[in-house]
Amino acid sequence: MDKIEVCQKVKRAIRHILIENQGSVLSSGTGIVVKPDGTLITAKHVMEKENIGVYHGKITVKGTETERIEYQIATTGFGFDIDFSDCVNPIGIDLAVLKPVKQIQDSDFIPLCADLAEVGTDIIIGGFPDDVKLPFDFLDKLNKENPEMVAVKEKIDKQFKFYFRQLMFKHAMIGHAQKIKLNNFDVSKLGLKNLTEISVIGATYWIDNHLTYGGSGGPVVNLNGELLGIICEKAFTDSKMITPREFPSGTGMALSHHLISWLINYL
Repeated sequence: MDKIEVCQKVKRAIRHILIENQGSVLSSGTGIVVKPDGTLITAKHVMEKENIGVYHGKITVKGTETERIEYQIATTGFGFDIDFSDCVNPIGIDLAVLKPVKQIQDSDFIPLCADLAEVGTDIIIGGFPDDVKLPFDFLDKLNKENPEMVAVKEKIDKQFKFYFRQLMFKHAMIGHAQKIKLNNFDVSKLGLKNLTEISVIGATYWIDNHLTYGGSGGPVVNLNGELLGIICEKAFTDSKMITPREFPSGTGMALSHHLISWLINYL
């Protein structure tokens, strides 16, 4: 496929995720459908607030040309132990699987790539970042000395800014890959039928591009139109020696789908 064909394919399967409660959006992110029944994979942190846990809100999912559909969490990322003496808690996997509340048939989806990607692989990343919005310039032209106008702008920002995020694709390359091996990993706590342990080989990918907030959970796709991984975070410069502020470094981190996609057939 050429890049235009890949983007068109991803566009049909990518989803904008909104977690809402009493008319307010608590969180917003991206997901990618990986099965005809609408099952999608996203980043775990889209569903959870740091130090608080899973958001208590309604999960709605919208495609670029589809109606909004209610989803539920099938499973979020789990932790696994690593053999470091100073590591008290397990390392979490920032991935989650969502399934539609009502059954869906024949949904467009992106197939999973069976292999891990190599350094140098050309990829397409996509999502709904917060820096790509509809050009509502009138909000910037409101009279800020008028308290009523200020209140209007605040209301619009609070209630609608998440809805106006637009789909953005970027071309990138895998610049670094680190294998993650889970050998005989204990999954008994997940309550899966006839399965107590699993061995999985996945990877962490560092890519030479990134999407801003809202793009989390977006797909990393190769030029065959296959899913390699899920965008989980963007990197920041380690500049604390010079300034207390950190700046985006221009790279992003993704986790290969293998770390959670094995679980889908057991849900």
